[in-house]
Amino acid sequence: MGGGGRRGGAWLLGALAAVAAACSAPAPPPTTPAVPGPAAPSAAGCAADVAPAQLPGWARSGFSPPDQPVPFVVGERGTILGVLFGQPFTAPPAPDRGNKILWVTRDPHPAGPLTISAELGDTTATAVTREIPDGPGPSLVDLPAPGCWHLTLAWPGHTDRVPVAYR
Repeated sequence: MGGGGRRGGAWLLGALAAVAAACSAPAPPPTTPAVPGPAAPSAAGCAADVAPAQLPGWARSGFSPPDQPVPFVVGERGTILGVLFGQPFTAPPAPDRGNKILWVTRDPHPAGPLTISAELGDTTATAVTREIPDGPGPSLVDLPAPGCWHLTLAWPGHTDRVPVAYR
């Protein structure tokens, strides 16, 4: 065993000292970004590029896997959610992709149309209306100008409001 055992012991003591120093040092700041969330509104109250996040449990039906992150916005009342496909949304619409929103409601409702009243900013001067005849579900929501659009959504027995940005 001779000198080889002593060198091994010295190495082990050095390694233990390094581990002890590392454990007592302050933890470095986290390098992992915060978990993305739905509709991180800008100062104007409008979500530009919405980071993908896990849908609430009530909106996961039909998604596979159901916990996959997707970009979405939730209505002010929490009664409807819009899954944003093809962002950034553009006005006029881009020739190679649509401004597709999948509307998912929290509660069951009678059959009927989804009416979307859209206002650019908080003014009715640029108001437009769109109707989805079959109610909440897949839709193309093309709007005439870029900016922060406030969509008031009405479907049988319900209303909610959500901002969506168009470039």
